[in-house]
Amino acid sequence: MARAKTFSLGDTYDGMIADLVKSGRFSTETEVVRAGIRMLADYEAEMRKLREQIGAADGEIADGKGIEFTGADDLLRTVMQHRHDS
Repeated sequence: MARAKTFSLGDTYDGMIADLVKSGRFSTETEVVRAGIRMLADYEAEMRKLREQIGAADGEIADGKGIEFTGADDLLRTVMQHRHDS
């Protein structure tokens, strides 16, 4: 079993947690904190995935596989054309 942790969140977060429990959305303060940590873990995983995708795209651009656009209108036309072709 995990050992208990002691930390201070400050008045603002303590109040938010209390309100969430009081509203019935969560049964305990621990549930609120766990939900917040799960959300943070999901966010971090998504950021990691996006960084990997950006790195792959940067690699494709470096390999000359990118498409150069002359401006926003050119980009929009290409995206809209691709959308209609799909």
